[in-house]
Parts: sequence; structure tokens; C-alpha cells
Amino acid sequence: MMGRGWVVAAAVLAAAGAGCGPRAREYELRGVVVAVDAARQEITIKHEDIPRFMPGMTMPFKVRDAELLQGRRPGDLVRATLVVEDSDAHLRALERTGSAPIPELSASTPAPRTILVPGDAVEDAAFTDQDGRIRHLADWRGQVLAVTFIYTRCPIPNFCPLMDRHFQTAAATIRQDAALRDRVRLLSVSFDPAHDTPAVLAAHAQQLQADPAVWTFLTGEPASVDRFAARFGVSVIRDDAAANEIVHSLGTAVIGTDGRLAAILRGNEWTPSELVAELRNAVAGR
Repeated sequence: MMGRGWVVAAAVLAAAGAGCGPRAREYELRGVVVAVDAARQEITIKHEDIPRFMPGMTMPFKVRDAELLQGRRPGDLVRATLVVEDSDAHLRALERTGSAPIPELSASTPAPRTILVPGDAVEDAAFTDQDGRIRHLADWRGQVLAVTFIYTRCPIPNFCPLMDRHFQTAAATIRQDAALRDRVRLLSVSFDPAHDTPAVLAAHAQQLQADPAVWTFLTGEPASVDRFAARFGVSVIRDDAAANEIVHSLGTAVIGTDGRLAAILRGNEWTPSELVAELRNAVAGR
């Protein structure tokens, strides 16, 4: 069963912005069920191409009506209606149309010896930033860091784009607060270096109006990024056969001035105010 906050990005996603807009849009979705999490009202489906929205990939979808998941199990072929709103996406209808072999994904994240807990030292790691410079986590020693993981072309508004919006809000608070300004940095790390080149990251930062004095975008070698993310309990699964699907969980880490983990916010249910509160605690050494 998939954990909370799973998200997928494909290697080719020409219609990344199609889900944004003032009105809800509906798309027909067909695919095979990979996992069902009734407690979270979530179903993971390996779906076919959705015309004018996104190519086929493996993606978890929320349902508002829990009854839609009754009787659904891995291997079910399904037809559904995907509703995409400005800041949310969910399935409005879901019906079984047959059965198929359960898709298999291969895990590429090396299992860390231990997942970090608050108080643990965070090992240094190397990245490339949006200006093409090699950066090390240790470069920001002495500052409080918030580190999250995203794709620039994720199409579902309440996954990676939500992380961007939360960091936008947090960045605005940081700039306006003398107690945080110059003492806190936000780092967004991409899992997709093949697409998220420095130029792409720079354009993404500009689109978000990210102040480079507060918010930096990074990427790196997939294996290195996967190992770094795994230390925070963020799992990555890459489809080795197609090489165009990456499934990952969400996690946002707060690292103190001493390089130790101060807090970890799981999934996508935290708020910018919760993040800012953790940053204030870390700045104060609490």
C-alpha cells in the first residue's frame, strides 16, 4: 500500500500547466489499479495518456467519496473522471472495467542505514543550482534550511506545485521578518536532472518570483539525490523499463544552523505557517 503524499512525474510532460486555471476541468482516465489506501481515500493508478493533459504514468489520486474505493483492488482495470481544480485534484467517478496483471515498479532508492530523526547530523551532499554552480549543503552551514523535493513539470496541483506555493508563502514571510531574513534559506531539490537543467530551474524560479537571496533550486545525479532524500524518509521508485516514470513520497526537512535535523514535515498536508513556526524554532535553537 502506498504511503502518504506520493507523487509522479514523467520524463516528457508537454502539458504541465494544463491543470491550472480558474475553473475545474474534467478528464477521462483509464488504467490499472496499483494500490488502494482506503484510510487516506487514495488510489494509485497506472493510467494511459490523458489527451491534452499528461502522458501515461503512475499516480495516486484522491477521492472525496470514500464509497468509490469499495471493492477496488490492485489489478482492477478502471475508468474514472479526473477533476482538476486550481489547487486540488480528485476522482469524481470510478468504475471497474476488467482486470490486468498488477504493474511492477523497481525501487532505485538505496535503503538508508537509518532515517534521520530530529537531532541527527545531516551529511553533506553536492548539487547543481539554477545558475549552474556546484553547491554543497555545507555551504549554508550557519543558516537554517528548509529542504523539499519537487519536479518543475508535475501536473497535479496538490503535489509538487503545492510545495512551490507553500515555499512562495514562506519566502514572503521570511523576507518581511528581520528575525528570519538572512538567517533562513529555502532549498527545492529536483529529482529530474534530465529535464530540470539549470536553465529550466532558473526559468521555474523566475516564474515563481523566487528571491535568490531566500530560495534556491537544486538538482544533481539521480543516485545522489535519491540517497539524500532517503535520509529524510523520502522514497523514490524509478521505472527502469520505461525510464520515464519516477514515483516519490513528499517530505520537507528543517535543518538547524549546526547542520542537524530540526524537524521533518511529511506529505503534503502541512501549511506554510507550520513550516515558518519550525523555522523560528530552529533559528531560536529550540
